[in-house]
Amino acid sequence: MPPSSLTPALRSLAALLLFVLAATACSTVSDRSTPDPGKPGASRAGGHEQPVLAYVQPQKRAVMLADATGRTWQAVRTGTKAPDHFAWSPDGRRLAWTDPVEADTTGRLHILDVTTGKEVSHACPCHGIGFLGADAVSLASDGSALLTFAATGDPQRIPLARSKGPYALLATGGSDDAIVFTPLPEGPGVFRGQGTIDAVDRRGRIRPLLPAKSPSTLAEAWRAPDGKAVAWADSDSGGACWTVSTLHSHSGAAGRPRRLLPADTAFRQALIDDQRSITSAAWAGKGMTVTFSGLQSCNAPYPGRAVSYYVSDGKWTFLGTGLLGVALGADGRTARLRDDAEADATRVLTGTLTLVSAGQEHRLANGVSTFLFTPAESAAAKPPAAVGQPPGAAVVTTDDHGKPLQDSVLKLARRIEEAAAAGDTEALVRLCDSCRPSVQDWIRRATGPSDILKAIRAHPGRNGADAVVYPGLAFCADEPGKEATCTPQQLRDVAVLGMKHESDSEFGGWTYLPSAVGIVPLTVAFEENGEAHWTGLAAG
Repeated sequence: MPPSSLTPALRSLAALLLFVLAATACSTVSDRSTPDPGKPGASRAGGHEQPVLAYVQPQKRAVMLADATGRTWQAVRTGTKAPDHFAWSPDGRRLAWTDPVEADTTGRLHILDVTTGKEVSHACPCHGIGFLGADAVSLASDGSALLTFAATGDPQRIPLARSKGPYALLATGGSDDAIVFTPLPEGPGVFRGQGTIDAVDRRGRIRPLLPAKSPSTLAEAWRAPDGKAVAWADSDSGGACWTVSTLHSHSGAAGRPRRLLPADTAFRQALIDDQRSITSAAWAGKGMTVTFSGLQSCNAPYPGRAVSYYVSDGKWTFLGTGLLGVALGADGRTARLRDDAEADATRVLTGTLTLVSAGQEHRLANGVSTFLFTPAESAAAKPPAAVGQPPGAAVVTTDDHGKPLQDSVLKLARRIEEAAAAGDTEALVRLCDSCRPSVQDWIRRATGPSDILKAIRAHPGRNGADAVVYPGLAFCADEPGKEATCTPQQLRDVAVLGMKHESDSEFGGWTYLPSAVGIVPLTVAFEENGEAHWTGLAAG
């Protein structure tokens, strides 16, 4: 009987049989990743503990493991391209990932038993990876079914109640259902990259997590250790340098998602409201760790622009700056990924990964792109202590390029600050006793003290060899590699002074001008003997 004469039901059954037979025939089992027992941290048989952390080194094309003592070993070599994401099984015995799809391949799904070192590989024309209960799961590339891969037995196909189409993605798994993101075509009320977010169970039933007519973007998703609650990073974009990422969480049951975004001093001073990405996030007990940063190719880079937090029940705990990511495990274990400033031929953002365990910090590896504690480690994490916030508005000790200021300049600046904060115009006039009468009249204005206070709390710029001007910022561009790229000190001033950015056609990014908030520059000159004097206003 030719295929065209089969009934729809028989055609579906035939397709299922063909998928299972092909996947079984193409599956391979390998123990090529079994560690050498003579090497440190090789395996439990070699006298080492169960791994608590997995990470990827793209340049070495390797998935690595680490135990609670900080010992590491290679779990498996990957293909020419290392995985972007991977998932732990709920019991922490297996890791699953898919190969990044090449133009001429359908991709493969890999499942590694970390206790034996054996890897099982399946042909998988599929999108995304996770675990549905104990089974690895992905979404068929045509969006018509979930594909599940048990530890033993053949792969299974679970048809969806409604096909999600070829651009849908399995974002993460779960205990009873998996999360699927489906992009929508642009149109009225739908912008580029927006789509639906649904939970799909083992019967193929689809349950929306978003309210009707409320599409969202989704860049990455994370399921809670118990497989219930889910969080995701959106990635609203209006172009290459107009991407804004925000964290959202959902109970996984009924209800609406919750939008999560910090609003503390550290976040404000990072200047990433309009241009930000989420570089890392992970569940930790009942909350999550998350790192926000500026856009690497679009913003002037410096450590303070990457801010890390722990968030639980809408409450934010600041964990520090300068990290690409942070995750929490059991017994106070903390993994941190710091920018290693090394060129990566894969053009993947990588850093140096460290593990704090039993009060000691272990350097695990550099060139790490992603890392993940086991579900048991993540579930046992406790809320961390907060790190102190960056200093707010106050007289600073360096100029606008980070060079120390003379003690006499600092002493005078603090006296000016004290008088301005108190609104004491006559004290300010005395401090500016050599100024022209017109400048002293400007000081006595009702807004004089507040204007002076703004300027004196900014970083000054050098005005020749014998003077500085508060603020030093006249113009800077928030874009890397430019002659006038903002320094870290200038960006701090932008945040503290509440300056707004402007779009600049020449630089193609954000620019900042102090005149936008009415800041009049103040000149402080110093003599050969080091004595400093407030000589008036700069540039009239």
